[in-house]
Order: sequence, then C-alpha cells, then structure tokens
Amino acid sequence: MYRSIFYGSLTTILIIALTALYILKKTLSKDVLGMLLLLEKRYLFLALLSMFFYHTFDNIRLFILSRAMGLRYSFMYGYIVSFINTFGATVTPAHVGGEVLSVYTLMRKGGKLHKVMSVVTMKTLTGASFFILALPLTAYALFKNPSQAKDLLELIIVVLAITGTIYLFVRVFLKRSPSNGKLTTKIKNTLKRYAVTMKIFLRDKKSYILGAVVSSVLLYISFLSVGVFLVKAFHVKVDMVSVFFNQLFLVYAIFVSPTPGGSGVGELGALSAFSPFLEPFLLGIFALLWRFFSQYLSALIGGVLLSALLLIDTKKLKYGS
Repeated sequence: MYRSIFYGSLTTILIIALTALYILKKTLSKDVLGMLLLLEKRYLFLALLSMFFYHTFDNIRLFILSRAMGLRYSFMYGYIVSFINTFGATVTPAHVGGEVLSVYTLMRKGGKLHKVMSVVTMKTLTGASFFILALPLTAYALFKNPSQAKDLLELIIVVLAITGTIYLFVRVFLKRSPSNGKLTTKIKNTLKRYAVTMKIFLRDKKSYILGAVVSSVLLYISFLSVGVFLVKAFHVKVDMVSVFFNQLFLVYAIFVSPTPGGSGVGELGALSAFSPFLEPFLLGIFALLWRFFSQYLSALIGGVLLSALLLIDTKKLKYGS
C-alpha cells in the first residue's frame, strides 16, 4: 500500500504540475496576479464552508451506513475518514484508492472485512444516485451549450487514449506474482460473507440506504457550490443557478476520468465549464484555484491524517499494544 500511495502521489503531482504550467503559460498576466489580492473574502470563506459541508455530508452518509451494519466510531472520526478518502481518490486512478482507504479506516475501528466492504460498496452505490438524478439536468445544460460538451468529450477521449496506452505498456512488462492457495481460499470465503451481507443490506436496511442517498445528493450540491462562490469572489455579476448547472458535465468528466483524482481533466475542463462567466485572462488562475479549493486542499489534509494513522498503527504493531 505504501508504494502505491507513493507512486500515485508522484504521478498526481506530475500531472498537476504539467497542467498548471500549460494553463499559466496560456493565460497568466500581470492583471491576474493583481486580481488575486482583490478577491472578495466572504465568497472565499463560503467556498471553503461549502467544502466543509461536502465532508460533513460525506461523513453523515458513511456514518448512517456503518450504523446499519453495527460499526461504531465517533462522528469526529468520520471527518478523518472523509479527508483520507479524498486523499486516496486523488492519488489513484479512477478514484479507487478512496474506497480502499475507507476500508482501512473502518477496519481500524474493529469492523469485519465483509461488513466493511458492504458499507463501502453501498457508499459508492448511493453516491451514484446524484449522477442518475442529475442526468436530465446535465443533458439540458449541454443542449444549451453544446460547445462545452464537445470540449470535455474531446478531453476525456484524449485522456482515455493516453491512459490505455500506459496500461497496455504496464501489462506487457509487469511480472505477475505466483498465486497463494491459502490467500485465494480466504478471499473466496470473505466474498461469500460479503455477498450474504449485501443481500441483508438491500433487503432490511432500506431506510438507511435512503438516508445515505439524501446525504449523497446534498454532498454534491455542496461540491458544486464551491465553483459558484469562487466565481462570485472574482466580482463577477452572474446568475448563480446558471454557474451551478454549468458545472454538471464537468463533474461527470472528473469522476469518469482514469487519471488520479481527475487531475488534468478537472483543470482543463474547468476552462470550458466556467468560460461563459469569466474573462479569458481570468480562466486559468480560476481553474487552478477552483481545483485547489474543491480537491487538493482536502487531499493535503487527508494525506497528513493518513500519515498520522499509519504511524500510530505501525507503532502499535511494533510494540504489540
């Protein structure tokens, strides 16, 4: 796990750095640097507050699902889980690391693997509810602005092509480790218990699932609000509802991107998504600021928290306490 996190972090930093250099070279000017000092502070605060609500609803969602399976931990620990989840999603392809680290953080509180897996699975499934509910609104927004859809689709295709090439290269040169019979048997038994637990979850825990769905919708509303408040921070008079809905396809693009945390896609996609509301010379610095507020700040906090937990757990293993 340590090696995967290390290489994932390096890859993410490299993609972010190259994307930032491209954007800054294309859009940076002296006027932009002056604008940063004049940003309206109350809207910057509201953008940060929106991210706090994002983590709060993420916390509530997992808290509800964990209680359904009898997993107990403090609500404050749930914030740690949420930030660490963001870090994992940011440094791994297609956000898969977020789910893996959710399993780790819940098992630290005594959760059985098959129960924790069912909780994390339901977290992912209920999270998808927002994308299903928002699909008609996204289609309508893109119908009104087809150029944005074209730009983002082209960006996703390019990223998919590059990622596919890298994946094939790794598959050819990566040596597989020999399988372990005992490990395979253990995995099969865990998967059987997981399947039974999922059936119980879906059959008997519908009220908990509904609560998680509501939390997921509020979570993404909070996420989209970050962009709305940041646009307002640039002293731009815009319809806040229009800014909100114009981001929908960008959110889809980020979450289907195979790059770690949607890095590259988020920054470049933001240039298109927010172009109707900002002057061209402001778009570049805005895109970077938006990604920092909506993703990378939380990932940095999550990385620090994960390091602290790993250090604590390593000491416990070392001293047997």
